Amino acid sequence: MRKILTLFLLILLSIGKTSCQNRKLKIVYKNDSIENPTELNAAKKYILKKKSINSNFDYSKLDNIDKQNKTESFEPVNGNFTYYKFIATFIGYAYVAPGDSGEHNKTFHDILIIKTNDRNEIVDSYQYTLEWAELPFQYDVFKSKTENLILVDNLDIKLLNLNRTESWNEEDKKSKESGIIKLK
Repeated sequence: MRKILTLFLLILLSIGKTSCQNRKLKIVYKNDSIENPTELNAAKKYILKKKSINSNFDYSKLDNIDKQNKTESFEPVNGNFTYYKFIATFIGYAYVAPGDSGEHNKTFHDILIIKTNDRNEIVDSYQYTLEWAELPFQYDVFKSKTENLILVDNLDIKLLNLNRTESWNEEDKKSKESGIIKLK
C-alpha cells in the first residue's frame, strides 16, 4: 500500500511540474512578402508579418534600443502571451542636408509589435521606424498607454495611444501616426 501511495504522489508531482512549466514560443504565422508602400501622407497599413504564441516582449532590449540591434529588439521571447509583429511600408519625407540635391521622399518601415492575453486584449505594444537614424534611437520608440482594447482587423493605431518612451518635450510625446492594423 505504501509503495502505491508513494508512486501515486510521484505521478502527481510529475504532472504538476509539467503543467506549470512555460511552453516554448511557437511561431504560428509568418509573412515575408514585400509590400508596396503607401503614398506620401496616406494612412499607413500595418501588415501582419509574424504571430507567435507562448511569447512576450524582451523589455531589456526595448528599453535600451541604443545598445541593441534595432530589429532584434522587437523579436519575441518565451512568455505567456500572443505576440504580433506588423510592418507599415510607406513613402515619407527624408531629411536632405542644405545644398544636397538628393531624393526628398524615401521608403520607410514602421514596426509595430503587440502582445495580447488569452481574451485578445492588448496588454502592451511598441512602435518604431526602422530607418530612424538620429541618436538616441530610443527617442523614436513609442509605447502604448491603452487599456481594455481588443485587437481586431482594421483597428486604428490611434486607439493604441502611443507615446514616446523618451522625450524632452511634453508637446512632442504623443504619436501623430495614422494607420490601420491588418490582421488578414
